[in-house]
Amino acid sequence: MARCPNPIYEYRLISLEHWVNAVEQAKVAAHNMLSAQADRWPHLSIPTFWSIQFGVNIKTVGVPTFADEVVVTQGSVPDHRFVAAYGYQGRVTAAVSFNNAKWLDHYRQLIETAAPFPPPCPTPDQPADAKPVPVDFPGPTLLAQGATVVVTGHDPGERRVTAAWQHHR
Repeated sequence: MARCPNPIYEYRLISLEHWVNAVEQAKVAAHNMLSAQADRWPHLSIPTFWSIQFGVNIKTVGVPTFADEVVVTQGSVPDHRFVAAYGYQGRVTAAVSFNNAKWLDHYRQLIETAAPFPPPCPTPDQPADAKPVPVDFPGPTLLAQGATVVVTGHDPGERRVTAAWQHHR
């Protein structure tokens, strides 16, 4: 399943079309199929993604589109080697690295602990003028357009959903 509610991101339906997510969901699904309801696990992993585009190694942890601010925390954009951290309402929600992925586990821990944004930089290569700026992503309502179900419950054992009526033109 590539699109599911993620409790770390306010139970919004997040599309994670990467094989790592499929492997992690399979582990949770297999455990839950063999376990009593009280022993089942929710799927709580922090999303990760990586790709190489035109010789640039791009890696992410978290969901960058779930952010209202972004700041370059390490490296240099002109040098094409940097890390950008994303925050939402004062907490770290994601990080994206370009040819500089060594510290992504640090950012994963910040996301897992809802660390304050902007985050501290773990290395001396922090830009001198590091200031958060607003992101320009479409809002969550636009990202959810076309959804046929809206999640109304947060307990994985409950199956409360509401049909979302689509207006066809």
